[in-house]
Amino acid sequence: MAVAFAMRFLGLLVLCMAQWAFANPAPNPKANPADPNKVLRIAFPSPETGFDPVRVNDLYSNTITAAIFQPLVTYDWMAMPTRIVPMAAEALPEVSADGKTYTFKVKKGQFFTPHEAFKGQRRELTAQDFVYTLLRHADPKNRSPQVSDFDDKIFGFADARKKAVATGKFDYDQRHPGIYVIDRYTLAIQLNQPDRNFLSLLTNPFAGGMAREVVEKYGFEELMANPVGTGPYVLEKWVRGSKIILTANPEYPGFVWNFEPPANNPVELRIANQMQGRKMPQVGRVEVSIIEEPQSMWLAFSGKEIDVVAVPPSFIEKALT
Repeated sequence: MAVAFAMRFLGLLVLCMAQWAFANPAPNPKANPADPNKVLRIAFPSPETGFDPVRVNDLYSNTITAAIFQPLVTYDWMAMPTRIVPMAAEALPEVSADGKTYTFKVKKGQFFTPHEAFKGQRRELTAQDFVYTLLRHADPKNRSPQVSDFDDKIFGFADARKKAVATGKFDYDQRHPGIYVIDRYTLAIQLNQPDRNFLSLLTNPFAGGMAREVVEKYGFEELMANPVGTGPYVLEKWVRGSKIILTANPEYPGFVWNFEPPANNPVELRIANQMQGRKMPQVGRVEVSIIEEPQSMWLAFSGKEIDVVAVPPSFIEKALT
C-alpha cells in the first residue's frame, strides 16, 4: 500500500516527524518539545495533490497528512516483524469473541491545533472525531479512494453510501450500525465478518481523527489546503507543486524515544542507542521542496540544499562512491 511504503521509505523523516506517539509521554505534557531552530529540508520527486486525508491517495500527500493527523493505531517500524501499536488510542482495541466488533478507547487530553473553527476553545480529540472521519469515506461526494476497502468490511457501510447516492445527501447525524460512539472516548466498529487485516487499515492517516467543525467551515475544495489535526506538525505554507512547510503543533505533547529494534540489525540499533531517552519530535520546522527533475534533485542534495532525498536511480552509483 502506498501509505505504508511512504512511512517505511521515509524512515529518517519519520524519526524527526514523530509518527510513533505510543512511546512514553514527554515529561512536559503541555509543550511540543520540537526545537524551532532545527530545520529538516527534504525533497519529493512528484507533486502532492492536497491534504484532506479522506480524499488523497498519492504517496507524498499521504506522507504529509501522516505528520498532521493521528490514527487510532500505527506501526512500530523498528520491531521485526513490524507490529501494530496504539497511537491516539489508549491501547489496542478490544475484539469481540466472534471477531467482528472492535472497541477503541481514545486517549484523553489530546487536542487539535488551535483554529478559528473552534471559537477560541481548546478542542479535544474524541471518539466522535474518528467516527466522523470513517463516515466521510462513505459519503459519495468525497469520492474516497478507500471506499472499496471499507465497503466489504464494515457493517452497513455500503448501504449508507448507496442511500446517500439515492437521496443526494449523507446523514452524519444518524447513528451508523457499523461505526458508532459508545461514550465521549469510546467507539466501536462492527465488521461484516472477522478480518485479521482490518486493523492495518486503521494505521493510515486516512483514518485519523478529523474535526467536523473544520470540515464544514472549509467545504469540499478549501479543505485540501487547510488540514487541522492533532499530530506533531501543522501546515504553515503550501505552494502547490513547489513548496510545503510544516511547523511544530503547539498542542502536541511529544514523547520520549523508547524503542527496541532487533538485536541483529546494527543500523537500527545504532539509531536507537543515539536516540534513547530523547524528547521527540526534535525538529521544529520541515521544509519540503518538489523537485521533479532527477539531476536537479541530486544537485540540490549534493549541494547541501536539502537533507533527505530519495536517490534517483540514475544517481545511485554516484551516491555509493
